[in-house]
Amino acid sequence: MWPFGQKDYQLFRMFSESARVVTCAGEIVRDVVYNYKSLDERLAELEALENEGDKIIEQLMQKLNQSFVLPFDREDAYSMAQKLDSILDYITGIIDRMILYKPGVPNQVVRDLVETLLMAIKEQEKAFKLLESFESKRNQIIECCENIKRLEKKGDILYRQAMAELFQGVQEAMQIIKWKEIYEHIETTLDRCEDVSTLINGICIKYS
Repeated sequence: MWPFGQKDYQLFRMFSESARVVTCAGEIVRDVVYNYKSLDERLAELEALENEGDKIIEQLMQKLNQSFVLPFDREDAYSMAQKLDSILDYITGIIDRMILYKPGVPNQVVRDLVETLLMAIKEQEKAFKLLESFESKRNQIIECCENIKRLEKKGDILYRQAMAELFQGVQEAMQIIKWKEIYEHIETTLDRCEDVSTLINGICIKYS
């Protein structure tokens, strides 16, 4: 049960809206790794989403500062907001690095990593939408969190596979450095998704 029986639907919707923006950004990255063109235009789209996301996070932070009673722990709420903002920054950074480094057309391992990231992001958005109806949707929220953790583990395996292939090949050292940083950026974004799922799961435990 939420503390004091209070619900702040506006707060829940801000989190859901922030998660939606993150999903939109993830879909752009997925499109890019399959259709490797017009990168500057796609980056502009991502930056517009990043600005939108920043405004939502700013409003969310103001709401947290102004609210005396919150539906869940204030520290958890701040952490979730900051990590959602971080995920959006990291997603933009993936395309930014592709433009900056010009590593070439992404291979299937990159596509698999990005697909895994997008699935985790979609599970994250679903969890935030369900959080408003925590009492009746608790098990579904926990399932979303478990799915994110499973996808993060899958991402770790893909990341190791990608790194192994990178260093086993005969690519130039500069290409190895470029792709290594992009792989790491995608994998770190997945880690941030897992961080959010851990916070959401913790809320489910605290208020069950």
